[in-house]
Amino acid sequence: VVAVASNSNGMVIGLPAAYAMARHRLTLFAFLMLASRILPAIVFLVPLFIIYRDLRLINTHLGIIITHIIIVLPLIIWIMSGFFQDLPVELEDSAMVDGCSRAGAFVRVLLPLSMPGIIAAVILSFIASWNNFIFVLILGGRSTTTLPMAVYSFMSFEDINWGGLCAAATVITLPIIVLSFFVQRQLTGGLT
Repeated sequence: VVAVASNSNGMVIGLPAAYAMARHRLTLFAFLMLASRILPAIVFLVPLFIIYRDLRLINTHLGIIITHIIIVLPLIIWIMSGFFQDLPVELEDSAMVDGCSRAGAFVRVLLPLSMPGIIAAVILSFIASWNNFIFVLILGGRSTTTLPMAVYSFMSFEDINWGGLCAAATVITLPIIVLSFFVQRQLTGGLT
């Protein structure tokens, strides 16, 4: 639930942001997106904990989804801005001559042409959200446990349940492997 919600909201926010970054050469915005990808996620943890404590978002699904959006949004924007830069501006111009608005040209022309990049961004951001552990460990609780946190519960101070740990790790990685297998052609096309 958390990975799908953060991924879909990240795509809704990230695709127009990537388009704006690509078309209007927003270098400061591009630098901020790159810097947020370079910084480790733990840098955001203390400020988010203070904000979440004041807003009572600790141990809520909304809070975890927002933190995952913070993780996937720069990834989506960075991947998709390259795709939008490669598309010629003339395609938008001809769509607007035919009666589309700028938003209509974006939705009807640019998004279908950049579908390999969208698929690559969806898969990579889904994997980033699916594997996120540190935010759920600190900002989550029993009611917002994600799968990496559930795997962590197989370890205790005195013992490690190796059988359960290996089984849970297999169950967690299996959906990602199956998803990547079915869309590997689009993923390799999108990444190249």
